[in-house]
Amino acid sequence: MEKALYRLSRGTCYFPDCPRRIIEVVEGEPMVAVDIAHIYGANPGSARYDASMTDEERRAFGNLILLCGPHHKLVDGRRRHEFPADLLEHWKRDNEPPDGIEALASAGLTDEMLDTVMEQIVAQVSPRREVEVDLDPGLVMSPTDIAAMGTMAGMGKILEVNPHLTEQPKVLIANIRNTGTLPVSVEGVDLWVVIGEVEKDGSAFTLMGRNDFGHSNPRLPHRLEDGDAVRWLTKLETVGGIMQVARAAGFTVLGVRAVARLGTGEKVESDLMVWVDLA
Repeated sequence: MEKALYRLSRGTCYFPDCPRRIIEVVEGEPMVAVDIAHIYGANPGSARYDASMTDEERRAFGNLILLCGPHHKLVDGRRRHEFPADLLEHWKRDNEPPDGIEALASAGLTDEMLDTVMEQIVAQVSPRREVEVDLDPGLVMSPTDIAAMGTMAGMGKILEVNPHLTEQPKVLIANIRNTGTLPVSVEGVDLWVVIGEVEKDGSAFTLMGRNDFGHSNPRLPHRLEDGDAVRWLTKLETVGGIMQVARAAGFTVLGVRAVARLGTGEKVESDLMVWVDLA
């Protein structure tokens, strides 16, 4: 139950890639910024109405998603036929972790109750600073198209199957997202090459402020409003060179992580990305 409510308190509109947050701070006050929408319409004539369902089933939590005002109008309005129920069910699965959400469903939560629950969450939420950082290897397909590969091993397999892609510039992509409700200032983006026998005892070679793509990386400091994101690119060969030097000196290389330095003095780290040498 608590995990489900936490998801509602810090998530976004369920429409794919919509950054509109479920709760936003307006003039210093947290407020619900989305609508409760029905997968199968609540009334005859409404979008995706299923006459075989009971009113209780229509009101149940399993039939509800959260949409910002514009996307609610789009999904239930003139273009309703472009959004079948199975698509909305897919959005719901993508936006709700099973653990906790199932507890809400089994508790018999309805649309009326959800409205009250969201207001209760708002009353408990205070503006907060929260940033997430992740790191992916990728290929520069064009000045505006950067294809993330997920893992170094996955990238190696893709290049093996598609050798023509080996000519594309290879990069590390640090994705920095403001998932809180306060704006943040990104002052710098570093890469740490982590060395040692185990990660918890490891140290690192640090690339501080390295900017291999001055034409496309954002100017720093860079302000991120709530829900905003930015990416920072570094040439893969830059990090690969440090890996080689570290190994030649007898170090065990564990991998690399991205670190965002914020204006508050805080540092936010990505998970460790295991390094795999590419042929």
